[in-house]
Amino acid sequence: MKKRADLPEEPGITDSVTVGGTIRELRRRAHLSQGELARRLGMRQGPLCNLEQGKHFPSAQVLLRLAAILNTTTDRILRPERPPDSDVTPSRQPAPCVTSLDPSELAPTSPAARSSIASPDSAAVASATRDYLALEDICRVPRQARIPLQIAFSTAPSGMARLAAQFRTLFGIGDAVVFDPLELFENHGLRVVFMPLTSAPRLSFYDAPNGNVFIFINTGINPEKQMFGLACELGRILLYTRAAFLKEPPFGRTASVDKSARHFAACFLMPENAVRTSVAQTGIRPDEWDLDLLLRLKHRFGVSAEAFNYRLLELDLITPRLQDELRASIKSHYDAHAFAEPGQSRRILSPNGRLGDLLHTALLRNEREAREISARLKKLAIHVER
Repeated sequence: MKKRADLPEEPGITDSVTVGGTIRELRRRAHLSQGELARRLGMRQGPLCNLEQGKHFPSAQVLLRLAAILNTTTDRILRPERPPDSDVTPSRQPAPCVTSLDPSELAPTSPAARSSIASPDSAAVASATRDYLALEDICRVPRQARIPLQIAFSTAPSGMARLAAQFRTLFGIGDAVVFDPLELFENHGLRVVFMPLTSAPRLSFYDAPNGNVFIFINTGINPEKQMFGLACELGRILLYTRAAFLKEPPFGRTASVDKSARHFAACFLMPENAVRTSVAQTGIRPDEWDLDLLLRLKHRFGVSAEAFNYRLLELDLITPRLQDELRASIKSHYDAHAFAEPGQSRRILSPNGRLGDLLHTALLRNEREAREISARLKKLAIHVER
């Protein structure tokens, strides 16, 4: 390989460090590990690592192979700041050197996620996405989720309930009451990021090449709503992949999709058998509920008072009249206390656990890029401390 000092002076060619960074970004955009790209290039991983770190320029032969594998041009690799030539055919248009939220890469799974691409959150979400992918690459962990995200199901309420039960089985929890579903999501490889958001309380994107997701949760809402939103976004993703499989519009009948996703979340967080068992143990009758008892039981499931009150009505465990009265009391509390939960929130979450673990591992390996990622996460107020 040629060292930087051996290259002739050519206007527009950037330094080897920038070229190496461009190769790394294009590789990650193509969802290739360093080892996989090295295999396709017919070289060892060590020399490719040196290339990405900017220790050498690629040889002409390697440069041509890189352009072919990464579906770009040699000029784009050597001159990433230069606009692409207009005579390049569409199939060979070079990919930009930044992982974006283009639908061909990460598909927004809700109208809010789609509109966020043009919102002030776009740059922050794109940066967090890029850094998460980079840490997965540095730590050499699988990018695939450990649960299937393309499943046939009915969108009727009974179908969404069966889907929720199926996913509880896939997570290995059955009808057990789980206080922290966040741990379940992350242990099964789903990418969840808690960060400040201005455009929506939560956003989700489907990573089709890897059969995985990115779910972004706003840190500014209470833990109960964060967890309900997390389950709701999983429901949205499943509805999105179902629509794609059936070749239906992904955002058709928005109100219906939203209702189905929320029903999935309710059934996932508050499975019928578990709720009925908890209520039966109190001996309470449908016309005897008061707010104190509702708060005592809703804490077991880690959901909001509003969500648990509605779930009781769905299961005919409370009379409609009493449910309306309690709903009014809960709403009054939300209005008077900036949507804080009545009875105080008892949830203690460890957000960004998997992201923090990956960053810690990368820092242990003394990766320079990991230190840069750590600085960017802090700037975005993405906290990864345990």
